[in-house]
Amino acid sequence: MDPQRTTLAGPLPASSRQAARKSFAITNTYIKSTKKEIVSVHTSTPTVENLSFQIEQNQIYQGDVNILSIIDTNKDIMCCKYTEDVNEIAAGFNDGTMRVFSCNTGHCIHTLVDEETRAYPGPVTAIKHRPVSKANPITNMLLSSYVNGCIKCWKYKYDQCLYTIREKRQTLGLNYHPRHSKFVTYGDDAKLNMYDEEAQTQERAFYSSNQKNKVDGHTSRIFACAFNPRSQHEMISGGWDDTVMCWDDRQPYATRYFVGVHMCGEGLDFDKPGRTILTCSWQEKDSIQLWDYGSCKLIETIVPDNYQSKLYCGKMVPHTNLIVCGGSDSNILRVVDTNMKVTECCIRNNQGSIYAFDFGTIRRKPRKVTETYKKISEIPNVPRVSFVTGKRLQTVDFG
Repeated sequence: MDPQRTTLAGPLPASSRQAARKSFAITNTYIKSTKKEIVSVHTSTPTVENLSFQIEQNQIYQGDVNILSIIDTNKDIMCCKYTEDVNEIAAGFNDGTMRVFSCNTGHCIHTLVDEETRAYPGPVTAIKHRPVSKANPITNMLLSSYVNGCIKCWKYKYDQCLYTIREKRQTLGLNYHPRHSKFVTYGDDAKLNMYDEEAQTQERAFYSSNQKNKVDGHTSRIFACAFNPRSQHEMISGGWDDTVMCWDDRQPYATRYFVGVHMCGEGLDFDKPGRTILTCSWQEKDSIQLWDYGSCKLIETIVPDNYQSKLYCGKMVPHTNLIVCGGSDSNILRVVDTNMKVTECCIRNNQGSIYAFDFGTIRRKPRKVTETYKKISEIPNVPRVSFVTGKRLQTVDFG
């Protein structure tokens, strides 16, 4: 069933915006000599770099926001992902090209494209790598999905595509299993496919039984999937049918569900104990919500500020009560305190919708609090965030 909408997700904001409080104009690359932090960079690839860097900045910053880098390109960026060692960040473009940038210099050091993506270009919808652990060492590989149905594994150090899986649908995203060498893809056919990464074969699929008066699967496009960190078999998914499904990979149909969440991006996440679900949805009201995983009941709806934004993406910050989320309309990236229900930091009026972001590392030492009664802020525990907005890849940290 197609979505009941007449407009495309993610309308662009009006061009006339208030000037940013942190305006600046930089046309070359330089690095702070004291902390070796990137202040602002452009790509070193002449075909990608936009040399006419916009002098007027429309971004508005609230709270302690530190700009680490800005990479402007001439093509829309759809997604981004740090590499396993967090030394580089990969960006997926709407022409099917992936580029890997150095986090230290901002230079484009790898371009991931093959003959197939040149001949049949389609936007890159997701970039992932296998979760790093003692059992899963660093492999220097990235997995990417494309609207044309391709899933490609790249050995990015050598600009080499190791293998390609082709699906007969629009593949809108993918996610890795937190423990096993498996991953799930999802797309416009309302199904989730699970693959064995080592065998490069599909193991099973998850879908609706299509029985009358029974809701046990999606009926429209799927845009998000998250695995329960405390379970070997459980995951959730959401999409255009305004429903979040709970799955067990030992059976093809969903075990339970809750409704009222319109997903257009990676806006699903679990807390570390696997008991609470965060939903960041593309809707005017109730865009940030917390749900109980066991009962599928709403815990609370969070309204952190007065800036209306339909959200594409959101994640919980590990070991804190904070979340990071981004979306359209006011094109805002927020850091939200779920206990106080306030926006701690935000960047508004970005040049495009915040389609995706990724967490980097925490490189700053925590501040010493001399007064025992003073509340210790959790903001310094937020990792640096790289996010895509229009044709820009920007990296910030907070605190």
